[in-house]
Amino acid sequence: MHLHSFVLKDVFRRKTKLLVAVLGVVVAAAAIVAVVTTFSAATEGFHEATNKFGANIIVRPEIESIPLVDGYSSMGSLYAGNNYIEESDIPKIYTIKDNASLSVVAPRLYGIAELQGSSVVVMGVDPEQEMNLKPWWNIQGHWMSSENTEQPEVLVGSDIAIPLGLKEGSMITLSKDNISINAQVAGVIESTGDNEDSYIILPLAASQYLLSQEGKVSSLEVRALCNACPVEEMSQQIEGVLPGMEARAMSQIVQNEMAIVNHTKSSAMAVSIITLLVSTLTVASTMLASVNEKMKEIGIMRAIGASDVQVVSMLFLEGAIIGIVGGCIGFLIGTLASFVSAPMLVSVTPDPMWDLMLPVVAICMFTGMVASLVPAKRALGIDPAEVLRSV
Repeated sequence: MHLHSFVLKDVFRRKTKLLVAVLGVVVAAAAIVAVVTTFSAATEGFHEATNKFGANIIVRPEIESIPLVDGYSSMGSLYAGNNYIEESDIPKIYTIKDNASLSVVAPRLYGIAELQGSSVVVMGVDPEQEMNLKPWWNIQGHWMSSENTEQPEVLVGSDIAIPLGLKEGSMITLSKDNISINAQVAGVIESTGDNEDSYIILPLAASQYLLSQEGKVSSLEVRALCNACPVEEMSQQIEGVLPGMEARAMSQIVQNEMAIVNHTKSSAMAVSIITLLVSTLTVASTMLASVNEKMKEIGIMRAIGASDVQVVSMLFLEGAIIGIVGGCIGFLIGTLASFVSAPMLVSVTPDPMWDLMLPVVAICMFTGMVASLVPAKRALGIDPAEVLRSV
């Protein structure tokens, strides 16, 4: 009889006890698969959300702060430097080394204007770039047109629209010094909890005319559309092509959030590894009990010529079978568990990670074989002569 046939017959003969060992491996494998699948989906979801969040590089004119001191008293600070970026310099950003990672370059021009006798903040934007940068804005109405007309369309923040009763189609007049423009409200931005709630947003050309800042912008918001972009390096590259500008990466927020995700993942993985160690002990205990039950069989095998290698191989094969079966079942259960738990824990729905199946089964098989070491040592200690005398 071949060795594997003997082992399989023995496994099916002691199904109940081996089921306990397999169950231990299943729990450990399911825990590992659930943790990896859930947090991989969480990481991908976080990157997607980050990409939709908006800019990850802010470009502003570099302003030097000069402290004013009178004796030992501070008199505040004096700021020196350019307050605007020349609009003609914006295309230079596309000449940086990592320009393939640039997704959106959105210019902004800020200023104060008068609306119905009150001061309001106006923000000039490139409508197409802004729509790509802030796709999550809910507009009651429609996005403003990018066409440069005498009567431009504007978007109004909810904090301004509600008290003034503005809605889609309303006409407003914005004025600054001796300049005024008539504009039509294209839509009202539903509250975002951010600054735009109190802004009037209009096309860049109209804002430059209203604020008498033709050809100038206040800042640029740049978004790199990738998960592992060298944002810090891109910031330095932008500063290189735009001397006198400060490009600040917003990656610190991302790094902090990822640190929390990674910390939680490490904690969950530690629990899974402990479960794997416990399952190893369970398999070892079950197989040791099996060896004790089979002492006569093993003794007779050794008496009729079975070598130590054959005896050890028989136990290793049994441990490998337990690990493979437990690993396959654990992978399926862990995948199902992640489908249930991930939406509740991290608000994402993961995809099955089929490429994870082979490593998990291999780990479980290795675990089963390691668990066979103690039973193998016990089996090799069986004296064939003593067994034959007891028969």
